[in-house]
Amino acid sequence: MTRTNKLISVATALVALGAASASGTAIARATPDDGASVDTPAYEQVDSFVMWNHPYSWSAIDDRTVLLWPTPFEAYLVRIAYPSHDMRYVQSIGVTSSTSRVYAKFDALQIRGFRYPIDSIYKLTREEARNLTSRKHTAKPAVPEPKGTEPQSEPQAENSSPG
Repeated sequence: MTRTNKLISVATALVALGAASASGTAIARATPDDGASVDTPAYEQVDSFVMWNHPYSWSAIDDRTVLLWPTPFEAYLVRIAYPSHDMRYVQSIGVTSSTSRVYAKFDALQIRGFRYPIDSIYKLTREEARNLTSRKHTAKPAVPEPKGTEPQSEPQAENSSPG
């Protein structure tokens, strides 16, 4: 009798584990990336967020950080556990989710067939997200321009009358 109770409890645990590990993958296209790093302590950290289908948009901030828009009105900063050096160069990424929620420490980003566990998630306001992406686009180029190659202005035509 006690043996059947143990078998039932083990079977129940396995079914629950299988249901918890079943996850869907969503694909999103990248927005242009110019490369900048981000510090996350100022943002509100959350455990998860709702993502019904696939992300509306995403943008790589650096090798460990992605700005993810599940809808046009919500933005989340997602940090992965270890760096993905390919993230800046891919056109799409996958986002695993469990029951339409993306969880930190459980779900992952899928980049070029590799799984990168989500370390932390930060909720951003639309203004914070816009500032983050505008800061990224106004970053200086990594390679400085050589000296002496400054663009020269067009020669000004002199207003002289013949004579």
